Amino acid sequence: MEHKIITIFYIIDEYLKIIGKKDDVRSKISNSEIMLIGYLAVSSFTGNYYKAYEFSQMIKLVKKIEYSRFIRRIRDLEKVMEKIFLVIGEIFKKAEKSKIYSIDSFPVQLCDITREKRCRLWNNEQFKGYNASKKRFVYGFKVHMIVNTNKEPIFFYISDASTHDVTASYKFAFNLPQNSILIGDKGYVSSNLTTFLKKFNINLSPIFRKNMKNDNEYFTKRKIRKKVETTFSIVTSKFGKYIRATSISGFLTKLKLFLLSYSLDCFYKANYATI
Repeated sequence: MEHKIITIFYIIDEYLKIIGKKDDVRSKISNSEIMLIGYLAVSSFTGNYYKAYEFSQMIKLVKKIEYSRFIRRIRDLEKVMEKIFLVIGEIFKKAEKSKIYSIDSFPVQLCDITREKRCRLWNNEQFKGYNASKKRFVYGFKVHMIVNTNKEPIFFYISDASTHDVTASYKFAFNLPQNSILIGDKGYVSSNLTTFLKKFNINLSPIFRKNMKNDNEYFTKRKIRKKVETTFSIVTSKFGKYIRATSISGFLTKLKLFLLSYSLDCFYKANYATI
């Protein structure tokens, strides 16, 4: 555990330097230390910042900081989390020799659908969407993600729950290498999206519906696509049914921290064998 924490801190610190994020010279605690506490919160304490903060202070892992100050600092690093995720994703992308990827989405609820009218974080009809896999309505966001055959995340895009998977794909799916194969479920069957991605030399290969033409590669695609389903199970198991937050900005920051945490864990495992 100690080796992993040190390695994760080193990875965060190095990539903050790569993206040019400098520390506040007026503060004794660095951005890397702030993000390390955040990482511990989502990886070991189901997203509970306070428990991770208390733990880090107890073992003198990082320099002392007031808890309220820590909360402000971690929220200020929301965009940085996205950049680090993308930098690590680029490494995963370059290491993917097969150029085969899977795309899918999973819902993240702000609250139970029966409480949508009383939701304190946000109240907007656009956040109400239908989850086909669970056959029920949800209230919150959708995380759209592309992973490679090693279950390593390449990109993510967060939308409201009502956004269709195809609509969201136009925002980020074109960022794959040329001649890539992108596998999705039946929700990604779209001639327009297929044509759009062909402009970037990306072959969209969704799993067709039962009433459509026979797919000779159906079982192969199902096996590959299982990778993204496993990824979602790992990510969501960390925060359970809900992500606890007191504001919508805090909610999104913590959600991105959960996604970054998974990416960091994948990076650590990929390099662990060479250490």
